[in-house]
Amino acid sequence: MRRFFVLAFTLLSMLNAANTPAYDPATLYQEVVQKIKDESITSVDEKRLMNRCLDGMVNSVDPNGRYLNEEEYETLYLSSKAVAGVGLFLAEKHNHIFVKSVVDHSPAQKANLQKDDEIVQIDGILVRDLNFEEVVAALRGSPNTKVKLGILKPNSFKSIEVQVMRKVVTIDYITSLMFEGDIAYVKVSSFAQNALLEMLDDIQYLYNLQHNKLDGMILDLRDNPGGYFISGIALTSLFLEKDKPIINVKSRHKEEKKQYINTPQDYDGMEYVEKIEALSFLKTIPLVILVNNDSSGSSEIVASVLQEYNRAIIIGTPTFGKDTFATLFPLSTTSSAVKFATARWSTPKGKSVWPNGVTPNIEVMQESEEDDKPLSEALRVLKKK
Repeated sequence: MRRFFVLAFTLLSMLNAANTPAYDPATLYQEVVQKIKDESITSVDEKRLMNRCLDGMVNSVDPNGRYLNEEEYETLYLSSKAVAGVGLFLAEKHNHIFVKSVVDHSPAQKANLQKDDEIVQIDGILVRDLNFEEVVAALRGSPNTKVKLGILKPNSFKSIEVQVMRKVVTIDYITSLMFEGDIAYVKVSSFAQNALLEMLDDIQYLYNLQHNKLDGMILDLRDNPGGYFISGIALTSLFLEKDKPIINVKSRHKEEKKQYINTPQDYDGMEYVEKIEALSFLKTIPLVILVNNDSSGSSEIVASVLQEYNRAIIIGTPTFGKDTFATLFPLSTTSSAVKFATARWSTPKGKSVWPNGVTPNIEVMQESEEDDKPLSEALRVLKKK
């Protein structure tokens, strides 16, 4: 009898399945959109709804992934016109947009914007209704145009309105100086495409200035969100012996596995071979790397690999923990694009920085802008060597 009921239930399920209309994603999408348009308590822009839908789709496979609509893609990647900004590096935390750092001599600095300020409005539009790329695109525009920002200062409950003039901002991604004891300090704010050349030129300048005498180096990667991963590999290579493995990269396609080693062919450095060889002392120079929770991507390549080889002492707080590379895919149907993670990397020993980041050898937290404890510790460590 029990077997009869099981068989009857199975046949009934099959009959119901046969009578169920075939699943059509396009029809389902249109039905949901129509319901929202008809019944939502607020009016709806269908194009904006579509953009959010596509962005959510990409975001579901990569939390840092994005769909870039026509305006965003044009502004961020395609525009041949002069594009101006206000001079801010931003960070997104729990759907809030904060100032990570301010470019020196920029409109943002003149407007007294500071690290940890929250941007809550742009030209009257609530930032909570925008994704990260929309915020960046909204801040950019034609030179000498104004943008109104609603700013919430730390520990404040009321926002203030700030008007900023957009300008073409020149950003020095790499800055350097000397400390007492022949210690070089190099700050890398982002791994731009030409980071290797900038790094080589800056260090060569300091080396010449010191009459070919550098006894230690501090590489500051704090608040560095990453950038071109090849630039991260290139900078790492300066401090390692030739042919040492740097990182392993793999995607979901087995044939796309690759190991990057310390050879100029692997990091687009062939045209800089003479400059690299002229600074061969970097392979043995005492080295300290400063990091914090906003050090991500290529910053973590440099820190984790040089730590694994015992080539550098890492000082600061644990890094962000991002072990993926993103690829931008232009779409053929519209002038838009999607950007999402397509590969993961690991250190030569197979270690990943996800999810805990790079753990410093010496953990020191910077409690204020005025008292840079991690930098002081780095100087103390190098002067002992």
